[in-house]
Amino acid sequence: MKKERFILNREAYFDNAKAILIFLVIIGHMMSKFIGDSHLIGSTYFFIYTFHMPAFVLISGYFSKKVYQPGYIRKIAKKLLIPYLILQTMYSMYYYFVFDDSISFSLFIPRWALWFLLSLFFWNILLYFFGKIKFGLLLAILISLLVGYVSEVNEVLSLSRTFFFFPFFLMGYHLEKKHFKKLKTRTNLTIGLILSIVIFAIVYKYIPLDFNVWLMEKRSYAEMSDLPSNIVWLARLCTYFVMAIATYMFLVLVPKRKVFFTSIGRVTMAIYLSHMAIVRIFYDSTLRDFIENSGQYWILIIGGISIVYLLSRKPFVKVMNKIAMGK
Repeated sequence: MKKERFILNREAYFDNAKAILIFLVIIGHMMSKFIGDSHLIGSTYFFIYTFHMPAFVLISGYFSKKVYQPGYIRKIAKKLLIPYLILQTMYSMYYYFVFDDSISFSLFIPRWALWFLLSLFFWNILLYFFGKIKFGLLLAILISLLVGYVSEVNEVLSLSRTFFFFPFFLMGYHLEKKHFKKLKTRTNLTIGLILSIVIFAIVYKYIPLDFNVWLMEKRSYAEMSDLPSNIVWLARLCTYFVMAIATYMFLVLVPKRKVFFTSIGRVTMAIYLSHMAIVRIFYDSTLRDFIENSGQYWILIIGGISIVYLLSRKPFVKVMNKIAMGK
């Protein structure tokens, strides 16, 4: 019974992590329009971005341990590339007809958050080759530092983000259940709480607004920074260091037992793929204008919670699964 309860708790842990992360993804996208209006909002936005995508990628890598099974890559290609093609087309039409955006349809430049689908596919491909290399993680980091100099590695096919975040995916692949179990101690919890305060304080005090390009990692060094070419790679290395510490901070703070939002963690992909439609409406709404003029930024938190709750309901999940995944 004790072992069975432990397994249930462990599954709840990952669902809890994904539920929290999807909320942070959505609220981060909502905050992005206000980072220049409020130093607190800008700092909170940067704080979230130090760990929310690295943690998501790491957890995705953890659940990719079947990579060497026959047919796995073919299954992943079908699971990720078909939804990408469908949603890339749908969102391009949606933005054009609803918001009168220019119709700049391209299969090679992902619409907004759809980059994750492409990168997730490429991470699995890279994992097939890196998964059994003894020093694969160090090699992946080295390659990431070097490709930053290649101007062609940018938003096209989400290549820049693919190379940058792959070390987190590879790290997740190599982690085992026992490693996550070791995180859940009082000592780690205390360290995590202290780190959360310290990291936020540093971000609030020292991080400039233009630092967001290093958290996004969408472009080459030349497009992101004026630093001398012989030292610019250090900026990416420092970003890795900060993200690794912040991701550890997040993972130790995630509750391991089932809580009221645990079930949301099971449908995070459906929420992720559909939230772009609602957040885009918010960008052009009078509500955004009201928040901007009044400074009532707490509404963003309520809005993020509401969007997550709405999109996690069965009707919305079924529709998204049917459209994107044919389920």
